[in-house]
Amino acid sequence: MKIVQEIECGLIGIRAACLKYGLCRNTLRGWIAGLSVSNLGDELSNELVSSMTENEKSNALDKKVKELTKALELSRLKTDSLETMIKVAEEDLHIKIKKKRGTKQSKE
Repeated sequence: MKIVQEIECGLIGIRAACLKYGLCRNTLRGWIAGLSVSNLGDELSNELVSSMTENEKSNALDKKVKELTKALELSRLKTDSLETMIKVAEEDLHIKIKKKRGTKQSKE
């Protein structure tokens, strides 16, 4: 859990953690997928944050902002592409996908 916390807080990168702790990259990525600071107890994450310098805290926050910004952009791209596919299917292929307001569910 400590290694995953260090990576997520931006103290160390995945490659550097693998070298430092003698781990395989796939093993470490599995741990990261299974554990995260948000899943850990508040006591552990607060302890880690309290031991960080202001510069480390700033770097960790910057990294988190970049990750969230990237996730938001990917989500927007996915939404736009799905809306475009629905529009093409309805207009060009004449497939009704969107439910019209006020319609009732069929009894089948």
